[in-house]
Amino acid sequence: MFDIHYKIKYHAISSPGNVRKNNEDNLFCGGKIISRSESTLVFSASGELDSRNNSLIAVFDGMGGEAKGDTASYLAAKSAIDIEFDSENLNTQMLNFIKDINRKVKDYAGRHNVEVMGTTFAGIIFSEKDVYIGNVGDSRVYRLHSGKIEQLSVDHSLPKELAFGNIITQYIGMGDNKDKFDPVVVFNGYCSHDRYIICSDGLYENLKDDEIGALCMVAETVDDAADILMSQALDLGGNDNITVIVCEVELSS
Repeated sequence: MFDIHYKIKYHAISSPGNVRKNNEDNLFCGGKIISRSESTLVFSASGELDSRNNSLIAVFDGMGGEAKGDTASYLAAKSAIDIEFDSENLNTQMLNFIKDINRKVKDYAGRHNVEVMGTTFAGIIFSEKDVYIGNVGDSRVYRLHSGKIEQLSVDHSLPKELAFGNIITQYIGMGDNKDKFDPVVVFNGYCSHDRYIICSDGLYENLKDDEIGALCMVAETVDDAADILMSQALDLGGNDNITVIVCEVELSS
């Protein structure tokens, strides 16, 4: 009989925001992604995973004009549906997944003569002892532990004082040349009741890190936490698409 080591409760929500009609963000959580027909709507999903799943939880933020960002994030998210992660060498499996979706988006752009097309990626996979964090671009992964928020992902973007607008230096779809494409994969321990926030820049461009942590901490459930974060980000502007997934670890005794 399989011993369940942990459970992960999650709530995911994604919105086009207050200005844009189309949502170029996507996600993968509990086997769910945002379909092409849902890209103009607010998407939400809740559920529970456990240690039988070894499932990816991820956010993708598309880039490129004429709906190409929408296509890139959708292709990347859809690729996660058929991937099964086992409990061994999860850092290697995460890296291989990132390289695979990178090739798929790049190949699609090549076949369709698209010059600029890509997506960010920020995702986590839990094992019995650690959580594995992967990211490319500026979508983020945070951990809320003992009332303190910590960013676990690495922003691949130019400092604002050096760039006009948001310039990311790494993205899914840029190719897999080892001198250029440099995804981040790290791992970290976790504790029962730790909360993880995975989000696109539409969230943290409106809310500071400590505000995200405070709002997430006072919420009783992950559903409340994600909904409050989304509501606040929309109230404070919502000029970009916004996607946030909040998940909480519950360890078995």
